[in-house]
Amino acid sequence: MSGKLGIHSLVFTDDWSPAAAEASCRAAAEIGFELIEVLLFDPAALDIPLTRRVAREAGLELRLGMALGPDTDIASNDPEVARRGEASVARCLEIAAELEAPAVSGITYAAFANYAAPATTAQRAQVAASLARLDRRAGELGVRLGLEPVNRYESYLVNTLDEAADLIRASGGSNLFIHMDTFHMNIEEGDIAAAIHRNAALLGYAHVADSNRGLLGGGHFDVLGYCRALESAGYRGDLTVEAFSSNMLGDGLVGGVRLWREAWQDSLVAAKAAYDVVRVARESARAGCTVW
Repeated sequence: MSGKLGIHSLVFTDDWSPAAAEASCRAAAEIGFELIEVLLFDPAALDIPLTRRVAREAGLELRLGMALGPDTDIASNDPEVARRGEASVARCLEIAAELEAPAVSGITYAAFANYAAPATTAQRAQVAASLARLDRRAGELGVRLGLEPVNRYESYLVNTLDEAADLIRASGGSNLFIHMDTFHMNIEEGDIAAAIHRNAALLGYAHVADSNRGLLGGGHFDVLGYCRALESAGYRGDLTVEAFSSNMLGDGLVGGVRLWREAWQDSLVAAKAAYDVVRVARESARAGCTVW
């Protein structure tokens, strides 16, 4: 694994005002992280010059995440909603190019929502066609688009690495990749190492989160085993810590991810602990990996 170690800005705060953004980037860099991921809640609301400045001043690279909502759902049966969703992803790709970030990834294929019925064959075909157009736009801009499989309570279209790979193949895209998230993999994958190896050629980014989505190392997810699987599969992408504490987030996010408990009081302590967990696991995997 030769990728960079990163941290999600939500470990520190969901406030991206100048003071908060500067403090988050400065803290991440001082701990030793090489990149910070910023979530595009609303593409129109992101302060692009601020984001560029605070990352550069801290010496960090940028990664961008996003999640479509019910009013921007590419899988929607309402053509206008689906159109808005595709336009939203396209705008995020443009922002990535403006910020010289290599990609946008996340729930880029349907809404972040709890659905009552499975997606239809027609909806899957609709999303594949939309992703094909977005893939072409990404290529024009020189960036990539990632699909993050999430658990069944947060989406109905892509819950596993295999499903993400199937959708990428159906779209025919050459600028699409799978964005792994260990919190969701812990729920949905029957054999995480096997899923990694089956889809190794499409893996491009990873969120490292524990089973309880809180302090990394505070749950039961096997971070070392995960890093060993990545190492043996030849993964060369980035590893970004994603962890949440309810006292660091606003009500909208807390309710969206059902985050009812405070995982920590001090984000600096939590971020440093997470950095140590991932760094040690990655170095151990490099040193002692056996053939899978």
